[in-house]
Amino acid sequence: MTERSSTLDTVTDPDGDTDATRPAGWLRVASALAHRWPTWLALAFAAINLADLGDGLEYTLLLVLLAAVYLIVTVLDRPRATWPVLYALVAAVVCLRLLDVDPMPVLVVVAVAVVAVGLIKGRLRRPGLYALQSPAAMGIIALGLAALSVPADIGRYLVAAGLLGHAVWDAIHWHANKIVKRSFAEWCGVLDLVLGLGILILVG
Repeated sequence: MTERSSTLDTVTDPDGDTDATRPAGWLRVASALAHRWPTWLALAFAAINLADLGDGLEYTLLLVLLAAVYLIVTVLDRPRATWPVLYALVAAVVCLRLLDVDPMPVLVVVAVAVVAVGLIKGRLRRPGLYALQSPAAMGIIALGLAALSVPADIGRYLVAAGLLGHAVWDAIHWHANKIVKRSFAEWCGVLDLVLGLGILILVG
């Protein structure tokens, strides 16, 4: 086993000199790139969306959806459920749109219901990040709804502010490695940051 590892980690030239860093260095770089898959996924998703950017108000739904993900995962108290919860909400949004139903009010009602359940069960009253989930989520949702009730020229700045603010929220969770899966916090943070800046640069 030792001899095989040595072979993988070093290169011996015909003169007997060894280079113990080059293969291991390439492996480290490849591993580091692969480890950042949430970032690459977020950048790809953002690039696709920004290529067909409207007035920026279309991302109000994203704000509400992401806030709902944090709330649901917090109340479930199962970080491993983060990605399945996201997939379930996205699927619900798609189904509602196919039925010609506006998903925004539905997501808002779901978020409010989850807050109520979380407060009753005590999950949203635990100290630290847990207690901050409901006010943070309600603030993001309120900002998204406010963006839809003002002229588009103002609304898009509110959406951008919400996305950038949520990127900070994601960074806090990524650093703490709590509440949601760290991969989700990374993906969400990069996506929020790029979309927020994209609205300010491309539409503003």
